[in-house]
Amino acid sequence: MTLEEYFELSATPFPKAANDKTLLINSAMEKVQGRLRFAIEHDTIAMVVADSGCGKSTALGCFTRSLDAATHNVITTSLTTLAPFSFISHLATTIGLPGHRFKGEAAAALLQHLRGLPKRTVLLIDEGHLLPDSSLEDLRLLTADDMDRRSPFALILVGQPLLRDRIAEPQHYALWQRVGVRVQLRPLCEQEVADFLARQMKAAGCRKKNVFEPGALSEIFRHSRGVPRLVQNIALQAMLTAMEAQKATVDAEAVQGAIVEMDLN
Repeated sequence: MTLEEYFELSATPFPKAANDKTLLINSAMEKVQGRLRFAIEHDTIAMVVADSGCGKSTALGCFTRSLDAATHNVITTSLTTLAPFSFISHLATTIGLPGHRFKGEAAAALLQHLRGLPKRTVLLIDEGHLLPDSSLEDLRLLTADDMDRRSPFALILVGQPLLRDRIAEPQHYALWQRVGVRVQLRPLCEQEVADFLARQMKAAGCRKKNVFEPGALSEIFRHSRGVPRLVQNIALQAMLTAMEAQKATVDAEAVQGAIVEMDLN
């Protein structure tokens, strides 16, 4: 018997990519959406930081989907470990520009192209904490084009907390000054974990009202520390453990068994 059949689900729970049915819109998510929209409207650089698994990609995906495709063009990349010249060339080729032999030529062509577009370009750089120092400086120079009158694109830097620390270093002071919006995603609280799992179960077509017992929810929160990705992984493993033990619901014992199997203690 499959997990879906055992718990009477119509779909596999905890999909890798969040959708409108599984997305939990809490105060933190609303804050990110509002801050990023403010940054674009006021032509300032935005920085979003969060520990791994706290929902950066989910929040940013929600934000980009909310933008009007008729007026905004979104460019997303996470290839931040490229050398500075390769990174600029990567941005240029991503939007369909031909390659250039020199970084200056590639940067000039990129800026000219972006300024000629009828839509506002939003450049979203994930894994920004991995950017080399030279690439961070190049991004600052690109956004400072045209004598600071208006940036050729809206820049959103996303990464782990190390990104915040790196931009605060003296050599990046000029970039730090230009970051007008800073927001940090934090883990879910215990009630939000319960709401998150309830929403996931509903999205999977679960007919049972409470698949996870109160004790199980407390254990999931304690071991995941509210990190959504860990919440999903522990909950799924606990469901498998409960099914193998032929339990009707997921209890604290099933969660504890899952924790041992996942070696999270």
